Amino acid sequence: MTPTDAASVEEIFQRAQADLYAQRNAAAAKGFDRIVELDPDGLRAKESWLLAGVAHDRAGELEDAASRYLETARRYPNEQASRDALVAAVRVLTHLERWEDAGKAADVLLGRLSELTPIERIVAYAGKALALVFSDKPDAALYFIEKGRDIIDEQRLDAAGTLPRDLAELYFALGELRRIRGERVHLAPPPSNFAEVLEQRCQLLLDAQSAYSDAMRAYDAHWSAMAGYRVGQLYQSLHDELMKIPPPTSTTQAKADLFAGAMRLRYSVLLQKGLTMMEHTLELAERTGEHSAWVERAAQAKDALDKDIQAEQTALDRLPYSRSDLEKALEDLAHKKPKKADQRAGKPSGGTH
Repeated sequence: MTPTDAASVEEIFQRAQADLYAQRNAAAAKGFDRIVELDPDGLRAKESWLLAGVAHDRAGELEDAASRYLETARRYPNEQASRDALVAAVRVLTHLERWEDAGKAADVLLGRLSELTPIERIVAYAGKALALVFSDKPDAALYFIEKGRDIIDEQRLDAAGTLPRDLAELYFALGELRRIRGERVHLAPPPSNFAEVLEQRCQLLLDAQSAYSDAMRAYDAHWSAMAGYRVGQLYQSLHDELMKIPPPTSTTQAKADLFAGAMRLRYSVLLQKGLTMMEHTLELAERTGEHSAWVERAAQAKDALDKDIQAEQTALDRLPYSRSDLEKALEDLAHKKPKKADQRAGKPSGGTH
C-alpha cells in the first residue's frame, strides 16, 4: 500500500494484467513497473518484470521494453522467464539496431539451445549474425546464418507466401553479408579481367537482392523498409562505381566523350532500378505507418536519384552524338574487351578451336 494507492501488490498485479489483456498497454506497463518498484523481489516480481517488458513492447516503448527484458534475464538467469525475456530482448534490440547488445543476449540463448523452439533458435542465430555483420568481422556471421537456414529448411518455414516474421532478421543479415562482399569487388580502376569481375559483382548484387526480398516476405514493415532501402542502394552503388571507370588511355577528347556517353546510356537503367525500389519503400512506409530512420534514408536517396537521373539525361543531351552513335560505341566496346582478354591469355582473337 502507498499514500496515493491503497491497493495491495496483488491488486495492482491483477489490474495490470487485466489492462494487458485489454491492450491498454501503457496502463499495464505503469502497473507492472509499480510492482517491481514497490516489491522488486516479491512473489509477483518475476512475472511483473517480464510482463512490464511485454507491455512496454506492445506500447512501442522499445528502449523501456529492452531494459525490462534484460533485467528479467539478469535476475532469473536459470528460469523459463529468463529464456522468454532473452528471446524478446533479441527481437527488440535488433529492431533498435543495438547490434552488440543483441549479440550478447543471443550468446546467452545459444548456450540454452535445447530449451528453444525452432523459431526461437532462428531468433538467436539471427541476433548473433546481425551483431557480427555490423562488426569488424562480418564474414563470421555466415556460420550463424547457415545454422538458421538449416532450421528453415528442416521445418519447411520458407514455403510460398508470407514467411514467419522472425525470418526477416536472418534474411536481412544474409543480404547484408552478400552486400558487403559485393562492395569488396571493385570495378574502378577496371581490372584486366573486367568482364569476369563485373559478372561477379552483379551476381553478388542479385544474391543480396534475393535475400533482402526474402526478408520482405515476412511482411514486417520495419525490416521491409530496411531491406527495400538496401536493394535500391545496391543499384545506386553499382552505378556510381561503374561511372568512375575512366575512358581508354591514349584517346582523343571526342572519343572520351563518346565513351562517357555510352557508359551513361548503358548503365542509366541502374539508377532507374534504384529509384523504383526507393519509391516502393516509401509507399510501403506510408501504407504501414513505418517512420524509422531507414524511411528517411530512402526519401533522401529517392531525391538524390531523381537528381542523378536528370543530370544523366542532361549530360546525354549535351553530347554531339545520337543514340545510335552511342549504341554503336557500346557494341565496339563489347567486341574489343574479349579480344584484349584473349590476347592477354595467349589465345587467338578470332574463331574458336
